[in-house]
Amino acid sequence: MMKNLSIVLISTLLFAFTLNAQQEAMYTHYMFNTLEVNPAYAGSRGAMSFVGLHRSQWAGFDGAPVTQTFSMNTPVFGDDFAAGISYNGDQIGPIKSNVFNVMGAYRMKVNENIKLSFGLNGGFHSLISTFDQLSLTSATDEAFINANRSRLTPNFGFGTYCYTEKWYAGLSSPRIIENSYYVKGSRDTKILKNKRHYYFIVGGLYPVNDQIQLKPSALVKSVPGAPVQLDLTLQAIYNDLFWLGITTRSGDAMGMMMGFNINSNLQLGYSYDFSYSWRKYSSRSGSHEVVLRYDLQYGSPLKVKSPRYF
Repeated sequence: MMKNLSIVLISTLLFAFTLNAQQEAMYTHYMFNTLEVNPAYAGSRGAMSFVGLHRSQWAGFDGAPVTQTFSMNTPVFGDDFAAGISYNGDQIGPIKSNVFNVMGAYRMKVNENIKLSFGLNGGFHSLISTFDQLSLTSATDEAFINANRSRLTPNFGFGTYCYTEKWYAGLSSPRIIENSYYVKGSRDTKILKNKRHYYFIVGGLYPVNDQIQLKPSALVKSVPGAPVQLDLTLQAIYNDLFWLGITTRSGDAMGMMMGFNINSNLQLGYSYDFSYSWRKYSSRSGSHEVVLRYDLQYGSPLKVKSPRYF
């Protein structure tokens, strides 16, 4: 157990130091969890929308990443403004990260079919380290003896989101401030520096016939000092009832997803992906993700009479 936990810890620290690699949580259901990466998405569904997600990465591997997110967003003051809140909890071995955000968006019509939204978010990032859970070869290593720390730091971000009933595209950077986190001792040890991430998301809905629609989507993630990462997904939706899909993540993973529209307001999705870059350690099981989305319709008449897909 401790051997596996140490491997995860070493990998986490490598990501946090000079490599400046991707640090933020990843989601296979990024097309359902858009508010986590782009505050301008708020209110775009025309309803009070709730999304809950759980991801177990490299399941069965001690100390592997576990992520939960929850978000709510809704139009306010008519159709032009929207607001939302979000929570992200991410645990990797002895490091626990919590991110809380509130967001607001302003939407305007470009023409009869296209809407453009501008969004801002602000909140706090809590980082908790409990390195005393690790077995040490040197019991006097100050970097670990004094490593039980908790720190709260502010952050903010922005985004733009353009959409119609058939396609969408967005550009964002949800955490602008590059905060650093240290362990105190005879000398301070940096355990993490947040790097600014940039996201571009795009997707569409294309009918094949009266029963089948195709929903391609992509998420591009960029951070200085690391390769650009591309997520590609293709879903086939049958009769507005259920969907099947395939997904791939550049240089890392591929997988499948499925979901079901329980009714026009409630959607349930599941995905499984496996990492080919970490197959030595993740061969026993891949990563599982479950997402639930509920749209609370209000007003009369109802604005949405069939399931919305983005």
